[in-house]
Amino acid sequence: MPSFWRNLICHGQYFCIYPAAFDSQEERYAGFSSPLHGTGVDVMTSDNVELRCYLIRTVHNPSARATAILFHGNGYHVWHHSHCAQQFYKLKCHVLMVSYRGYGGSTGVPTERGLRQDAQAALDFVLADSQLSSVPIVVHGHSLGGAVAVDLVSRNPTKVQALIIENTFLSISTVVRELPLIRYFTFFVHQKWDSASKISSVPRTTPILMLSGKRDQVVPEKHMHELWALAKTRSGPGVKDDTPLEDTFETFPQGQHADTSIQSGYWITVGNFLRALDKLRDKAVSLSRLISASPTQIRPSSFYTGMIQLVLYHTARTTKMLQKD
Repeated sequence: MPSFWRNLICHGQYFCIYPAAFDSQEERYAGFSSPLHGTGVDVMTSDNVELRCYLIRTVHNPSARATAILFHGNGYHVWHHSHCAQQFYKLKCHVLMVSYRGYGGSTGVPTERGLRQDAQAALDFVLADSQLSSVPIVVHGHSLGGAVAVDLVSRNPTKVQALIIENTFLSISTVVRELPLIRYFTFFVHQKWDSASKISSVPRTTPILMLSGKRDQVVPEKHMHELWALAKTRSGPGVKDDTPLEDTFETFPQGQHADTSIQSGYWITVGNFLRALDKLRDKAVSLSRLISASPTQIRPSSFYTGMIQLVLYHTARTTKMLQKD
């Protein structure tokens, strides 16, 4: 193949996969009218790219239930994701809206490797903040953002407590393979975003919520169903179906690729998912207090109550020792 065509195919895919990154300044703000609440924060990546992100803290409600890190789709900028941010805020979450390199007001040029660094920088920013990291961290991604989210959680299995993805694909190669005119160029795809292989690395103890629009004409719904099937086969320490950590798949009959998040019941589903995390956190706090207590601090009101409390104390202490081993 002549070098001209090879370069066109190899480099042209950046324009196809990250189209909004090549918008003019006027185009970046087109169609955006609602106010963007929050504070602009500059997040530096490991390769010195500056990401212009937005942070909303639940300052009027100190008992935040979680910190949500949001990753938007490839055809949008960070402010187009403000509706989701406001909904998470209403659900008592701190919110970090991430703007990829080349998008919004961020510097740099988007690549798969670069966006992976962007996501890591966002998570590290949250972990370094005592307020944001004091509650469970939830990662939410739409479309390409879902692939970014899956990749991030797979690389940070102990640092993220929940994963939410919406209308996400199995991989870029799979999407290309389904397109009539360019399916024969799948071999040249170097931006992989292979969620199909990475979702198995998400810990079984990290609950996943999948939100699928049945009328999605960009990413066929079968991608989400196949990701769901793969997620259910995750190995390692697991959770039972009757625990607060149950994975959830929800379909929205009228949901299209870009409007599933405004469908009836979407945020009720997210709210229910977060409530399950609340129960998990409450149990963890109770267990932590029990482990930190000494037998002399346990004052039973009766002999039987005392025996039960003593058994619970030693069980918790043994569990902690086994976890250390």
